[in-house]
Amino acid sequence: MTTARDDRLQALFAAAEQEFDGSAFRSDVMARIDGQRRRTVVTWSLLSLVAIIVLIAMATPFIEALRLANQFLPVSLVDIETDWLRQTVSPVNSVAAAVAVAAVAVQMFYRKIFR
Repeated sequence: MTTARDDRLQALFAAAEQEFDGSAFRSDVMARIDGQRRRTVVTWSLLSLVAIIVLIAMATPFIEALRLANQFLPVSLVDIETDWLRQTVSPVNSVAAAVAVAAVAVQMFYRKIFR
């Protein structure tokens, strides 16, 4: 161990021993917090306004896409003649099931590659 003292470390400890005005520090901190709070409120308000405008502009195409998905997803992949067998395998015999299996496969692939 050395007995030499670091000047920067001594200056740091000397600065820590200074007395600070508590009320000035508190008012400075509160002013900064109020400014950040105002910026946050303005930012969220603007983002919400933009989101509402985008939702209004995209409402018709979104509703049309939902209608098409409602028609397309329940379509059977394989036609089955027997009624009880058709009802038994209907959860896995649809386009929706194929899309779900593909989504799970993509997720597993993503986890395998990137984790």
